Amino acid sequence: MAFKKRRIFDLRQVQAEQLASSTTSTAPIDQNPREVPSRRHKRPLQYLHQANKWFRENLRNYCQTTSLHGFNYITRQDISRYERWFWILVVFLAIITSIVLVIVSWYSNRETPTVTVIESSHFPTWNIPFPAVTICNFNKISKTKATGLFERIRLPPNVTKMHVHKLFNTTLLPVDHIVSNRTLEIYEKILTFNNLTLSQLTRELSPDCIDMITRCIWKGISSRCDSLFQRIETMEGQCCSFNYFAAQNNNFPEKIAYQVPKRPYRVTGCGYPTGLSVLLNPMTSEYYGTFFSGYGFRLLIHDAYNFPDENSETKVVTSTRESFVRINPESTYATSDIRRMDLAERNCLFGSERTLIGLRRYSFINCMFECRVTMTLKRCGCVPSYVTNNGSMKVCGIADANCLIHSKRLFSHALANLNLSLSIVRQTSHFPCDCLPDCQSNHYVSESTMGRLDMSYSFSRITNSNQTDSILLHVFFSDLMSTRYRTDIFQNWLSALASFGGLLGLIMGFSIVTAFEFIYFLTFRPVFNYINRE
Repeated sequence: MAFKKRRIFDLRQVQAEQLASSTTSTAPIDQNPREVPSRRHKRPLQYLHQANKWFRENLRNYCQTTSLHGFNYITRQDISRYERWFWILVVFLAIITSIVLVIVSWYSNRETPTVTVIESSHFPTWNIPFPAVTICNFNKISKTKATGLFERIRLPPNVTKMHVHKLFNTTLLPVDHIVSNRTLEIYEKILTFNNLTLSQLTRELSPDCIDMITRCIWKGISSRCDSLFQRIETMEGQCCSFNYFAAQNNNFPEKIAYQVPKRPYRVTGCGYPTGLSVLLNPMTSEYYGTFFSGYGFRLLIHDAYNFPDENSETKVVTSTRESFVRINPESTYATSDIRRMDLAERNCLFGSERTLIGLRRYSFINCMFECRVTMTLKRCGCVPSYVTNNGSMKVCGIADANCLIHSKRLFSHALANLNLSLSIVRQTSHFPCDCLPDCQSNHYVSESTMGRLDMSYSFSRITNSNQTDSILLHVFFSDLMSTRYRTDIFQNWLSALASFGGLLGLIMGFSIVTAFEFIYFLTFRPVFNYINRE
């Protein structure tokens, strides 16, 4: 006979049901109404307690499943409480260390936004423009021209020929000789009486390029020297320049101006047969005024778009010598990322980003030259004659000679606006006139060798001359290859991501997936759990 199963009485279940029924029952009629708001006031605390419980539960699940180093030890039940506190300390220090290193890396990137590296040591030289070659005679005044003008010039009352002779020497503007104001007034009378200016007098007394440069060969082909060299005004006086494109206009004769290229020359080889070769005549019989105790020329090698000043590579060639000037060019260019950067971050300028007075293209050398000219203008109220002027600035006359002599020191200082000790200058963080370095530039390092020139031993077409004191000069690239530098941003978004990821991964094992896991446990997983309950 089978017995029917009886349900065993469960006291805990009964108590739970009674507790539930008591909470759902209505309040007695005589209950104090002030107790109802207090019960309602407990609801936000319950919500906060539930949110805290939910966050701790999901954080515990995240620590147990994440791949971050040390997090799983915090929630493990098989280790002691002290061990868990130890791992909490380790994880906390790892987080602080990671944040500090990321911030240091970020500020390091901000302080050095750009970097210049060697891109290639075998960059073809035919991709680099040939430099400008400016030739200046030691002798600044032609004796024949000075004698002819000396005879033609008219003298005001109470003025002697000796004053005219001293006036000619004043065109040299010696830096160590100050002229008295009384003498300057006499010079001004002479020029006014003959309708001349100081710049006109300088041009009339200077030797001509066609007399100093007798024969020219460019890339192995004989050429007319007046089609290669133009007469320009420099700080050295009147000089002859080849491949010069810094000024807005050129000084070539009108009949051959159409033959002048629009861009600087280039060469396709190395060695002196592929470069510039010229036969120079020092004109020793024409020496009248010079700063050098010898016969020869000063050679300035510079970028075709830069004004020839003291920053140029300088060589000296003397009479009865054959000189070989070998040029090792170096090129620096900037990437497109640099051009898109803010000017305050890249701290450099491209050639077309700023307009200069009288010069075709911006460069740091041109900007500093213009800055010094501006300082001379503020100091003297005029500009030297060698400055390209559009008519808006007064050209210095003979009365301003002493001021120009004092102002010449501005062109020999790195920071023209400072006259301080070297220790103070080193602390200067910027250049005057807001001149910034070049983003792209070409630098021409030169070396020279020379030997005695004997016309009787030479079969070259260029040395077929009767001059015994001539100078044969060769300027050329010494190699087919050169060094090319690249200016690039220090860290782009990809390198910054790799740097930050490397630091976080080294210390904490952090990755993009772990970050997504953290977001998942706080957002998506609670939603999925709620859906699964339904």
